[in-house]
Amino acid sequence: MTIIVLTGAPGVGKTTAIIHIVQALKERGVKVGGIVSRELRTTTTRIGFEFIDLSTNDRHVLASITGNGTKVGKYFVNIAGCRFAAERLTNAIRNSDIIFCDEIGPMELKSKDFIYAIKNLLYVEKKVVVVVLHQKLQHPLIDEFRNKSSLLINLDLQNREKVNETLLNKLIA
Repeated sequence: MTIIVLTGAPGVGKTTAIIHIVQALKERGVKVGGIVSRELRTTTTRIGFEFIDLSTNDRHVLASITGNGTKVGKYFVNIAGCRFAAERLTNAIRNSDIIFCDEIGPMELKSKDFIYAIKNLLYVEKKVVVVVLHQKLQHPLIDEFRNKSSLLINLDLQNREKVNETLLNKLIA
């Protein structure tokens, strides 16, 4: 198994890179699965985040500025959304050649189901796992992914144009 870690500052383009790479892999007939999380916005304001299933394009809210329950910063974490992501990651383990998980961060780690699913990513056989890690989060699972990674990329403004090509070449090699 190969683990590739992508990290970087908020807004630098980690999710955008993953989406471009997934599209390029799909065009080559590679079976990809997993999730990405994207911002939910009004015209000018971020109001939350959603998970998107990379196989089906199904969506579920991860967190929003309205709601109840566990809060991270100004966002209420939607545990049902985290369960959705966990189920999609589990399906990807069964059905995909390359599994993407964007991102493992503080909101996602509020869910026991999500934690269980990402622990399973550490022990997948004959697969490639690409994870996006929250840049500054301290957590034993984050450390484990970093330690087991064969490639760790810190995305920034200087290298982000080359990262898609670098990752794509690594994934289709």
